[in-house]
Amino acid sequence: MLNQSEEEEEEEQEDSRDSVEIVSSRIGCICQPHLKCDEFMQKYIDVLFDPNATVSPVSEIKETFNQLTQRPCGRKAFSKHLTVKRVHHMNVCETTYLQLLANFVTILHLCNEDDDIPSAKILMMLAFTFHTDGHYLYEDLKKHPIWSSSRFWNAAFLHAVHAERKLRIASDKSFSEQTLEQRTEFGEVHKNIFFGQLTSFLTNMKSLELPKEMIESFRDKVLVFQELDPEQKDILKDLTEGYYITRSSDADLSPNSLDALKSFGRSIFESISRTLS
Repeated sequence: MLNQSEEEEEEEQEDSRDSVEIVSSRIGCICQPHLKCDEFMQKYIDVLFDPNATVSPVSEIKETFNQLTQRPCGRKAFSKHLTVKRVHHMNVCETTYLQLLANFVTILHLCNEDDDIPSAKILMMLAFTFHTDGHYLYEDLKKHPIWSSSRFWNAAFLHAVHAERKLRIASDKSFSEQTLEQRTEFGEVHKNIFFGQLTSFLTNMKSLELPKEMIESFRDKVLVFQELDPEQKDILKDLTEGYYITRSSDADLSPNSLDALKSFGRSIFESISRTLS
């Protein structure tokens, strides 16, 4: 017959066997099997962005990170907190950059294997945001196998359009209940969302140096889903051909300029940030 003290000690021993201890003065927590991915990833990313800290590849923190990113919830949490972090930390130190690069390579590989389109889409966009001394993550990720997947680009694009549409078009009325004016307005907003997202995706594909034939095929395939204005179609064609011509006197963008990439990136990440908040 165990007394109360012995029973408590035995329970503690059982709990310790079921726990994954994270040895880190920076993290400072015990990771139970039920620990939310969100909680761990927030603290893990804080460590990544600390210029005085380094996550060792053989540390228990890294092991836990690797285990969690095997799951969709872990990849989603990583993408979420990295999106939040980029608001004030786009320009990172070399140590942070290299650790981010290693994480991106690994997680994009897992996304490609598991067909995790939402997380891969966000990481693709983030790769055009984080940089060190003007050198962006995407420049070191050009050879990643996921970019050669037409399945990724098609699904990621439709996912991005749907996500922004949910954010920008708020209506509790069904289509049959809407007035003609509301339907017309809805159609214009959706068309502009579609065009903006397609412009951004084509710019990113070109920056990743994907084959021209692949980019053109992607453009033509997704255009089946939405009728655009002739002027918008001309802009997309010009963009695919290697240059961007705007017929508005207000702007003159080139997809090769960092300003263009940042402009597209900011608009997309504002949408992502609202989605994940």
